[in-house]
Amino acid sequence: MADKSLRTRLKRLFSTNVIVRNVGGRRLKVVDTSKSQYMPTRGLIDRYKKIYSTGGAGLSGYSDNQLIKSLRLGLFRDYEAMDGDAILSSALDIYADESTMKSEYGNVLEINTSNDNIFQILHNLYYDILNIEFNLWPWVRNMCKYGDFYLRLDVDERFGIRNVEPLSVYDVTRLENEDPDNPEYVKFKL
Repeated sequence: MADKSLRTRLKRLFSTNVIVRNVGGRRLKVVDTSKSQYMPTRGLIDRYKKIYSTGGAGLSGYSDNQLIKSLRLGLFRDYEAMDGDAILSSALDIYADESTMKSEYGNVLEINTSNDNIFQILHNLYYDILNIEFNLWPWVRNMCKYGDFYLRLDVDERFGIRNVEPLSVYDVTRLENEDPDNPEYVKFKL
C-alpha cells in the first residue's frame, strides 16, 4: 500500500520541476522546466553541476564537500561585512522595507480567493502562525543578504503547520543528486 502521509505527498510534489496547473474544468497545462520529460540525459540540463565542480579537488586529498563548505563560509563572511558598510546596509534595509510595505488595506500580504475557508486557513497561517507582520522584514533582509533563507516548519498531520523556526545559513547544506531514482529531489542537511 502506498504511503499517503502529508510529508510523503509534499516530498513527491516538490521533488520535481514539472508544474501542473488546472486551466479550467478538466484541462491541465503542464510546464516541464527542467526538460526531464523529453531529454534523455541528465548531464545536459544539470544547472548546478558547474557551480559546485571542484576542478580536481579530489586529487588533493580533500573531499569535495569540505572544499565547497569552506568556499561557502568565505562567501558568508563577505556577506556579513555588508552590514559594516553604511550604503550596503541601507540598501538591504530598503529592500526589506519595500518588500514588506503594507497595502492600502493595511495588510502586508493580500489573500485573494473567493473561497472563505481557504481565506481563513491562509490568513491563520500567515498572520497567526508565521506572524509575517513582524517576522517577514528580517527574513527578507537576510534572504537578500545571503541569497538563501531557510525556515523549518513544524508540521503536524492533523493540524498542519504549527510553528516555524528560522535556520542559520551557516548550518544548512543543500544536497542534490542524492537519489538516482529521482534526480530532481533536493534535501537540506542541518
